[in-house]
Amino acid sequence: MGYKKYVLEGIVSITPERLSGELNDIILDQLCYDYEGVIDKNIGIVVAVTEVISHDIGEIIPADPNVFFRAKFSVVTYYPKLHEIVNGVVTQATDFGAFIRIGPLEGLCHISQIMEDFNSYNAELPGFTGKETRQSLAVGDVILARIANVSLKPSITETKIGLTMRQFGLGKPDWQKAVQKKEKKQVNKKEDKKEHKKLKSKKK
Repeated sequence: MGYKKYVLEGIVSITPERLSGELNDIILDQLCYDYEGVIDKNIGIVVAVTEVISHDIGEIIPADPNVFFRAKFSVVTYYPKLHEIVNGVVTQATDFGAFIRIGPLEGLCHISQIMEDFNSYNAELPGFTGKETRQSLAVGDVILARIANVSLKPSITETKIGLTMRQFGLGKPDWQKAVQKKEKKQVNKKEDKKEHKKLKSKKK
């Protein structure tokens, strides 16, 4: 998936009551609070602040009790890429589609994009069942999906990700096994027919 590491610089504001202990750890804690979960259109969502690389001695601004530090730090980000194949877990099933957790974000796979077969919502699973194949998708299932559209917004709740599983190789692993089994049966039937024709022609 689209995880990357970046080095950023920023100003950290620390309250006086927190300035006891290892300064590096205090700055790291504040950076985690300030940056984790933040979405930037250029680098994606900040998943974690991993390290404080350097910081200055801090400055005090008149009429402000806090101490301000300029820090350089490393972060791990996740950027959902269009058409990327991702692993996910079904977290919720509704009558209009499945919500799927991919990394730190959640995407929606519309009911029309869940599988090739016509499927319907099954509240008892809860999940979806294919009409002809009887394939099922339920909450908790681990799947493969493709990112069909991405709309990054300033917050996680506003960010929209559309997913699809209507492609061979996507969806649940056992779906592919069922397709392969069906194809093998069809091949065997064709071979049996050919063999039957050969035997008939020999008898003549």
